[in-house]
Amino acid sequence: MQKKIPTMNNYLLNPPKVICYILKVSSEVIKEQGMCSFKMATIANRAGCSKKTLYNYFKCKEDIVVSLYIQHINDVSNCVNRIIDSDSLSNQEKIIYSMALDPMKCWAAEKDDLCMNFLGVNPHIYDLASPEFVGNLQVLFIEVKEQAQSVWKQAIAEGQLLSDKEDVLKCILLLNEIERGAVAMGQNRFLRQFGYDCDLKPTFDALCWIVKTLKWKEECHSLSYENMLKTLSPMVSKKPLLDMRHYALTMESLKESIEL
Repeated sequence: MQKKIPTMNNYLLNPPKVICYILKVSSEVIKEQGMCSFKMATIANRAGCSKKTLYNYFKCKEDIVVSLYIQHINDVSNCVNRIIDSDSLSNQEKIIYSMALDPMKCWAAEKDDLCMNFLGVNPHIYDLASPEFVGNLQVLFIEVKEQAQSVWKQAIAEGQLLSDKEDVLKCILLLNEIERGAVAMGQNRFLRQFGYDCDLKPTFDALCWIVKTLKWKEECHSLSYENMLKTLSPMVSKKPLLDMRHYALTMESLKESIEL
């Protein structure tokens, strides 16, 4: 069987209205029928289109699911661009707040959130998706890489970051490992039920600790957990007070702390 060759394009950055509506309906159907059990026929019926039209845009369930994941990454990427472009934030703040954004989205997720992050490591989904959507993913992760490079390069060019390249690259790797782990914890109600339910303060502290192992020209006094919440909360929630308790853990008696 000939391997599918991805076509490189951010196909879903500004999609046609019909695709936006189909994906909106798809999200609702998945919440009702389940990520594995949802039916394409139900999506077509609710979207008011024929199955032929639906399959013209999305040839399989994997295309639908990967497209929803792509939407999530585009949303995160747009928010990160706003952070990086901010004139009121230091380079250290831009680095740390950018890394904290996706975890905060997961930790503050409401009941109707699809928690799409797990798809980023599931080849059994994206290996079966159509080439244009796989290519879309590749373009997105190129953009994610360029975003990260831009803020680090800016810190170096402005003479704020004095560490050598090897130490900076190690720091970037560690920051991403913490970010991905925090995302997994945020959307996993079982982890949060058995010992890991808290706010994002420990994650913020860990990100700061790693960044501060590098040599900086001066300390950033405006960097704080409170400022991070103030910057990121409007990007992840419409609520004036952000609640980072998992929506599925409604009873305090269900949450068990780690005993030493």
